[in-house]
Amino acid sequence: MQLLSVLAALAALFLLCAFLTLKARLPSALAPLTALSAIVLWLTLCSVVDLLLPGICLLYAACLGLGIWALLPAKAGAAKKTANGLVAAGLPGKTGSFRALFTPGAVLFWLLCLAFAIYFYARQPMATGFDELSLWATAAKLTKVDNRLYATATLGTPWAATQNPGLPLLSYFFMFFGEYADWKIYLAYDALAFAVFAAVLGGVCWRQYRLAVPLAAILWCVPYFFTTYNHTIYLNTTYMTAYGDISAGLVLGGAVALWLMLRRAPAAPRWAVLPVLALAANIKANTFVLALVAAGLVAVDGWLFAGGTPFRKGLARRTGFAALCMASPLVIYYLWNVRYVGALVAKNAAAGGAGETSLPLSGVVVNGITMLLGGTAAPAYEERRAQFYQAMADMGGQFFTAAGRMSMLGQGILLVVLILGVFALAALLAPSALLRARVLVLGALSLACFGGYNLMLALSYGFIFKPSQAESLTDYNRYIYSYYIGWFLVALACLSLVLQVADANPSANSAKKISALRPLAGQGAVLLLAVGMLFRLNQLVLPQLSVLGFSDGEFSDRKAQRSRAAYACGYLGAEDRVFYVSQGDTGQNWFAAVFDFYPVIVDYSGTADAEKNIYAGGGGTFGLPNLKPTEEGVPQRYYHPYTVPQFAALVAESGCDYIYIDHLDDIFVESYAPLFADDLAAALAGETLLYRTGPQGYTPVTMEEMAAS
Repeated sequence: MQLLSVLAALAALFLLCAFLTLKARLPSALAPLTALSAIVLWLTLCSVVDLLLPGICLLYAACLGLGIWALLPAKAGAAKKTANGLVAAGLPGKTGSFRALFTPGAVLFWLLCLAFAIYFYARQPMATGFDELSLWATAAKLTKVDNRLYATATLGTPWAATQNPGLPLLSYFFMFFGEYADWKIYLAYDALAFAVFAAVLGGVCWRQYRLAVPLAAILWCVPYFFTTYNHTIYLNTTYMTAYGDISAGLVLGGAVALWLMLRRAPAAPRWAVLPVLALAANIKANTFVLALVAAGLVAVDGWLFAGGTPFRKGLARRTGFAALCMASPLVIYYLWNVRYVGALVAKNAAAGGAGETSLPLSGVVVNGITMLLGGTAAPAYEERRAQFYQAMADMGGQFFTAAGRMSMLGQGILLVVLILGVFALAALLAPSALLRARVLVLGALSLACFGGYNLMLALSYGFIFKPSQAESLTDYNRYIYSYYIGWFLVALACLSLVLQVADANPSANSAKKISALRPLAGQGAVLLLAVGMLFRLNQLVLPQLSVLGFSDGEFSDRKAQRSRAAYACGYLGAEDRVFYVSQGDTGQNWFAAVFDFYPVIVDYSGTADAEKNIYAGGGGTFGLPNLKPTEEGVPQRYYHPYTVPQFAALVAESGCDYIYIDHLDDIFVESYAPLFADDLAAALAGETLLYRTGPQGYTPVTMEEMAAS
């Protein structure tokens, strides 16, 4: 049933893509990216007005209706008109126009989606990463279970998640039918990646297999190549991750690639790039800059280059379109990050929460640039001047020195050389001066934007992140490789476009011998790049440690956690609240419990109190103050010192109906056993996971199967 539910989603997506190709004249290789982006845009608009369930029902009905309309046999006159339109858009226009649906890029997309759907269903990978369990996968599960946006869900946490909803809503589309499953999140993310791959292939036709095959190999390697920077001995989850960083980079490159291929098809709808630009702004708050980069590149290319006509001809139309390109991500940013999140922050503050705790973004930019220009910033920013300058110096070290291995190629400077080399090759092989100029402008602008993106990261580490995060450049690799991925795809899309144009029109250059050699030389360069990337990938990521061959025991710990949680939930009601105990936890097991128990609420288990040196939120080790470990490490860092009366009061004030015993140690038993009616004997004997709370103590819940075993 799980597989059938996913296949139903893919069928609906195929029908929507068929409509976009056969009726809207969008090349079939570009249709999946536009379709997925439009789906996310629609679901976002529905979710912020709390109409997600009716919105997705209407969406599936529209996919069905539009797809059937597009695929039904048409009358002779209408069929001829459709065929002529497809030919004008650079697509096959023969019998029934169905050939237009099966270009190399489109076939690659659908085959990969089907293969991964079957493979993930068979292997059942699970969410395990800290950020997956604390946000990304949890957001997707909450949205599925509640059929409402996760930001409105009631959790045991003190703060609702406000990360952008684009990717969780994309996952929601793929898991709407059937039960929730982690692997459906990965399939949704990978479908988006495959749609980007198809867009880069763009208008490649079947006879251009010498270009299509190595391009596909390069695209498969891209997520690995820019994220894996050392020989790994653990599972590499590049294609099995719910994090948004890779997706943000892919959509940056995919948006520009889609635009370049749209311009190659004269009758293709230019509006198809707008929902993709909106999606780029709807992935992560800190990758909004990438959406602006994509929009800027598309806007400049569309405005500056009039397609061989005089510059002034159609200037107003091009200016309007450029404005729409910039408006697409800005509107999404305003709708979500300003209006919706602003309302959540205000609501949290009114309820006694922290509200807005970081410095305002506008102030960060103004004061940071003021410092760079030698001026004096506001006092709140001057306090962090040293942190800002040190972060810039550390980022420079990561970029220039071997210490900053951020990819399979090495440090950042080597990646920049590679990417600029691809741009240079595309410009060299361009069959016309106009196309060469477009490539050079895109290369120069994307290089300038790379500098701007680094400035944004430096400002973040200097003024938004904590000093400890700035000192170690926490997650710097994740933040920077998003741009590298997108930038490389832009360069690759330029090269793909140049080779497609050169191969389709070898007489475009007056020197026929040179013209005939251009596509051959370019195809050879693409083949060498593909071989090099595949070789490096084979060196650093073994098949058994990748998506292609992970072991059956890879997720055994998570399966055991989820099994225990599911068993405990069988003794709980939907309205029950659970106090979580897992001694030695760093918080990750608590996040896993919140994820696994939902819709049963696992309580946050208290709040921080710096004055009393008490931190009791989100997992950790509970114990008497005098039993706190003296040696630095996880047990000490996440120790919650409570006396017996304080612990009893904490449980009572939490309103929890049950205590869930995930893991005990001697500290907890010595500290709080008297509070339990059986002195924790049932838990220690493995006979129960739950204790019922009450004013007379905590009584064990008889769990028959555990007792029998």
